[in-house]
Amino acid sequence: MYGQYIPVTLAQLDQALRLEIVPHKEEDRIYDVTSLGDKGVLVSTQPRYSAYGNENYWSITRYDTTFGQQWERRFELERGFEPTRTDLDSNYLYVLLSLPESTKIKVFRLDYNTGEGEFIEGSTLAYVNVSEFKVLGNTAYIGGAVNFRPVVIAFSFFDKRSRVLPALYESRSELSGIGIDSYQNVANIVVSNIGRRQSRLYLKSFDYSGKILKNIQLQSQKDKNLQTGKVTHLNEEEQVVLGNFSFKNSPYSQGIYMVKLDGDQQSFIKYYNFNDFENFFSFMKPRRQERVKMRILHLRERGKELQHRYRLLLHDIIETKDQYILVAEAYYPQYRSSSFYGYSSLNRGYDRVFDGYRYTHAVVCGFDKSGKLLWDNCFQIMDHTSYYLSEIVKVAVEDDKIVLAYPEEGTINTKVIRGNHVLKDKENYKIKTNFEGDKVTDSEDASIDHWYGPYFITWGFQEIYNSKDAGVKPNRKVFYLNKINYRSDAASLLPEQKTETEGNKR
Repeated sequence: MYGQYIPVTLAQLDQALRLEIVPHKEEDRIYDVTSLGDKGVLVSTQPRYSAYGNENYWSITRYDTTFGQQWERRFELERGFEPTRTDLDSNYLYVLLSLPESTKIKVFRLDYNTGEGEFIEGSTLAYVNVSEFKVLGNTAYIGGAVNFRPVVIAFSFFDKRSRVLPALYESRSELSGIGIDSYQNVANIVVSNIGRRQSRLYLKSFDYSGKILKNIQLQSQKDKNLQTGKVTHLNEEEQVVLGNFSFKNSPYSQGIYMVKLDGDQQSFIKYYNFNDFENFFSFMKPRRQERVKMRILHLRERGKELQHRYRLLLHDIIETKDQYILVAEAYYPQYRSSSFYGYSSLNRGYDRVFDGYRYTHAVVCGFDKSGKLLWDNCFQIMDHTSYYLSEIVKVAVEDDKIVLAYPEEGTINTKVIRGNHVLKDKENYKIKTNFEGDKVTDSEDASIDHWYGPYFITWGFQEIYNSKDAGVKPNRKVFYLNKINYRSDAASLLPEQKTETEGNKR
């Protein structure tokens, strides 16, 4: 039955808190999971092909943190509209839907406390290749590119009007990101302007009405380009911007920078070269690490720096009581050659075909509030390639420990660190099933997210064989959710133990 809760007894191996859902025509529908922190989780299904078929609807179910169902709703979708981006705040889930090659949009707003939802229709004025979507109050900020120039549209839910934000639409510029500052109730937009010799990074702040409040060029040394920026507040006046920088106008990142702003004035900028990090190269094998470090020393004796060929995908800043934690994933685009023939066999040639982004490792570092680099660490990412850039590594901060995790073919890889130190090196955790005798014969789309506190949530599809069910149906295919807890004192991933009351829950 769809949404059936399968209890786990104390005799079960590992005592996993797990929900199994029998997929409904899984080949025609896409399943998705949205963490609500300690408020629970949303499980949604949508049509795989929104322009075809009869079942053109969203089904959304909310579960609490013990996988008890709170509500289930169905929302009809207008044919052809496809979800492109989502955002989440303390009460609502927002989904941006668009028509391919059209200016028409819809924003779906769901009150996940009650399950009430509505579609708000609007327009982007011009066709936008959307890369960013954030909501502040009753205004959605839709960012992307029009004719290869950055643009951000402010779309009001009240009057359904869209406005192009000023001071953004410039040639040779790129939108670096949009962040919502709930402390000041502003949208912070970071834009890079690419020059021939040096690029410039701008921080532009807008209120909910689209009025520009701040337009600051971040000042940098001539030989260093600021590539990206994530913004957070110290107080009403002071802001901190963290990002990565390159040498000259290279597209490759060479380190991390921190800028402190006091109002509209830049107090300082500090640079942290990867060559000076203690653990940046620890994802490599020992001999390779030693060769790289020796090369750094030899180049510095000649007044030069070893330059890297990494690009970085920055996560949002994690702020704790006494430090900022920055996580970034290193990747590079990879290509393959594809041969083709012209009108004769003599016209043979080769195309360079994009073959996805290859991830190598995650960089994790901590800074105090004055900009001092306190520690750095890294987490190797094995054999992960994606055609779309997205955050792979998920992070849970537990007192002075940090747990890092990412999925890999039906398993979860983890590492536990404390500053520069590794408390538990890389482990591989097999996603558990419900019953004794279960054997996973196929696993698809394994995903993980930090849920709340010390808990992670994993989900995906599993095909399971159990010989004890041979007289009925020996195989079952399920969409699963597993709640797991990394007990760093035990240094292993353990599923959460439920109370007897929870275990008897249906």
